[in-house]
Amino acid sequence: MILDPTALAGRTVLLTGASGGIGQVTAQTLAAAGATVLAHYRSNRLGAETALAGVPTERAVLLAGDLDTPDAARRLWHEASAAHQVDVLVLNAAVNPDTPVDGADEEWDAGWQQALQVNVVGAGALMREAVRAFVARGSGTVIVLSSWAAEQGSRIKDVSSYAASKAAIRNLAQTFARAYVRDGLVVHILAPGVVDAGMGVAGHDETARSAVSEGLAMGRYVEPEEVAVLIAFLAADGCASLTGSTLDINGASYIR
Repeated sequence: MILDPTALAGRTVLLTGASGGIGQVTAQTLAAAGATVLAHYRSNRLGAETALAGVPTERAVLLAGDLDTPDAARRLWHEASAAHQVDVLVLNAAVNPDTPVDGADEEWDAGWQQALQVNVVGAGALMREAVRAFVARGSGTVIVLSSWAAEQGSRIKDVSSYAASKAAIRNLAQTFARAYVRDGLVVHILAPGVVDAGMGVAGHDETARSAVSEGLAMGRYVEPEEVAVLIAFLAADGCASLTGSTLDINGASYIR
């Protein structure tokens, strides 16, 4: 899809998890639409650099940091906002640890701890920082990547912590949307289905990919570019009345 290269001109977007999967494609798409992209990564600097390759240096900023504690999330916000007025926060970074029902207690406990710390506690602290800044200013947009698993439970029982954490961060986003709708805050939640990138294809060989595709209504995965284009549209604040809504993007595999 060809984007208007000025659609996001003058807007600054802080994007978490920009080094791979949906995040990498989203960073490229936002930059192509004219945004200044503050691309967060945890350890894969090369992936973040690749995402913003060719983008003018004044519109491409790399920010390293963990999101596994509230303090780390707050540091990321303060680092990002110290030099730039952030207009849009895109919460994309997440983990999907195994939490096997029939596994060891230690593995179950560790997986739940990691999923909640990164996907809810850290992400929630970062969202809170952004919301407070946006409300004080009277404008700002938060876009949260949830999951169709948050709406119907995971189809894979051994990653239940991921589904639960995505439901929790969606609910926090909805709470902020309702509380601050008259203060200029706009909040969008995306619930992708199985995406052909990152966690959606991790560990899938061609046989597994074919089996997953066959089980989807469209017969294929959601393309990361489709998610990225939707994020770019929402980042432009073209429809503020969508605030608080969860947008499904799963090719009719799950219809509410």
